[in-house]
Amino acid sequence: MSAFQRFSVSVLCLLLFVACSPSLDEAKQALQQRITSQSEGRIKLVSFAVKEVNEFQAAGVQKRRIRYAAQIEFEENGLWSRGVGNESLHFAFSPNPRREDGYSTPNSHKTEAIADQMMKDLQGERQMTKGDVTRIVGVMTGTKSENGWKYELNGSHTTD
Repeated sequence: MSAFQRFSVSVLCLLLFVACSPSLDEAKQALQQRITSQSEGRIKLVSFAVKEVNEFQAAGVQKRRIRYAAQIEFEENGLWSRGVGNESLHFAFSPNPRREDGYSTPNSHKTEAIADQMMKDLQGERQMTKGDVTRIVGVMTGTKSENGWKYELNGSHTTD
């Protein structure tokens, strides 16, 4: 088989997979709904890409595991309570104005303000500014039903 024929077969297989594969929009919607509900609309999903899909069956039910990459953008200045350790990301967000010196806490000593920000970061909280964009990666599991696919987020974290 020539290189052109191998390439043609590869392209045909890819097209068949894309054409026959059920829509992955439900996965994006599951992440979007979680972000919107937890942040009360203060964080928005600006991009979503599926990186890997593994389909399998468990107890006779069709399932899939998806690895994804996404970007979120902050609509306001505030404190993002994203969680700590190996737990999945949280999207709770408390708006607060930033002062002229760039800090959100009224602290007259910059060293103490920096230490305060570092402690918040260790506790899973990060001060964000309107327009900040953060990249996240994660895994979700989908279960097929008569109504389509239902996805659950299993784990996610930031990459910055």
